[in-house]
This record gives sequence, structure tokens and C-alpha cells, in this order.
Amino acid sequence: MARSSDGRSAMSRAVRVLEAFEPSRSELTLTQVAARTSMPIATVHGIVAELVELGLLERRGRELILGVRLWEIAVRAPGVFGLRELALPHLEQVRDGLKQHAQLGILQETEVLYLERLSAPNSAINFTAVGGRMPWYATSSGLVLVADASPEEQHRILAMPRPRYSSEPQEGNPALMARLAQVRQQGHAVTRGYVHHDSTAVAVPVRGPYGRAAASLAVVVPSEGFQLEPVLGVLVPAARTVGEELRKSFTA
Repeated sequence: MARSSDGRSAMSRAVRVLEAFEPSRSELTLTQVAARTSMPIATVHGIVAELVELGLLERRGRELILGVRLWEIAVRAPGVFGLRELALPHLEQVRDGLKQHAQLGILQETEVLYLERLSAPNSAINFTAVGGRMPWYATSSGLVLVADASPEEQHRILAMPRPRYSSEPQEGNPALMARLAQVRQQGHAVTRGYVHHDSTAVAVPVRGPYGRAAASLAVVVPSEGFQLEPVLGVLVPAARTVGEELRKSFTA
């Protein structure tokens, strides 16, 4: 595969272009893409032209957006979308039962990738977006997923930098390791005011076929008047059922 002067392949540079688009910045000009990827605009121009031809990017006037073709390819991924399809009815039950945001996330490197978010009218402030990512240490989902990871994986993740994301506490490794041990023992994580001071998130693990957390099921509720037990009463059975169905799908 052809490589550029910086040693990167054409495919890796194309992926960098696609990754420049985020939920908060879904429309970008060619100049903005070049700035976000730190690549020459002439290089970006050639990559963009090919991606547009393939339907992976689309033009909207002077701006570019991710193409529908990306979605057509992504929905064929059985791991992510199979999990989402299994979880969706139960996510709906959680949303309807609590009248608040319900969301499904998985761990990707050191971030939580949100596969789905369902919201109810007049629900709590929530900055999560479908397809969006947040640092693991700033979310209840991330704490649940890392708490259930293997010791080797935990060590690798804790060795990575943890820049301040929002209002989450900045903890050293010993305190964070103790927190993760507590989360694993209790089977849930609560982050009060981490992303917004008016909102509290609660997450529980969805255990996959090998016994570890394959995903997290979480809700975001108002901090005012927050009570944990009613939330867990809805969230835990839903996550347990999703896990059971997920394990059955692997053995079918």
C-alpha cells in the first residue's frame, strides 16, 4: 500500500479525514479538515475527492458531511450493531420506566463509545451523542467498564494521561484503583455532576459470553432529588436481560 512522506498509508490518511468529523462538528470545510488532520490541504483535497466519489463523504455546498454509504457499511458490523439491536427494546423500557435518558456504551481504547441514546421529554441535561465518545474516567459507563476489565487492561488504561474533561474529580492511580474495586464490588457506578452539575449518571455492566462487561447500560437523571435504589431497580434487570440475550446469541 502506498505511503506518504510521513510514512502513513493512504488508508490511514483517509481514516484520519473521516475521524475529523465529530457529533459536535458534523459539517466541515476542506480547510477545517486539513487543520484537524494536520495534513496539507492538497493532500486532503485528493483524499476527499476519492471519499466523495465512494459515497463515504458528501458535499453540502462548501462543506462536507459524512456519507450515507458509511452507515450502510457500519450496520453490517455484527458486534456493535448486534449488541445495539439486542439492547434497544430494554433501553426503551429503561427510558419509559424512569422518564429519563437511557444509553448504551462500549469501551474503545480509553473512551466510551455510545452506540445508542434514548431520551424522554423534559429529561435531565445530557451531552452524550450517539456515535460520540467521552473519556472513561469522566463517565459512569467508563468506570463500570474499566472496573470489569482484566488487571492487565486496567494497568494499561491507568497508565494513560487523564486530562480534565469537565467537572470530574482528578484522582491519582491509588484512589482511582480503589474506586474501581468498589464499583466492581457494588456492580454499578454513580457520577454526580461529572459532566454537568445538575445531572447524575448511573451505569451497570452488561456481561458478555466470557463473563466480563461487554457494554454498559446507563441513565442520566437530575441530581436534585436523586435516589439510587429506584434507578437500579429499573437498570439492573434490563442489563441482566441484555447480557443473557447476548450470551445466547453467541452460543446459538
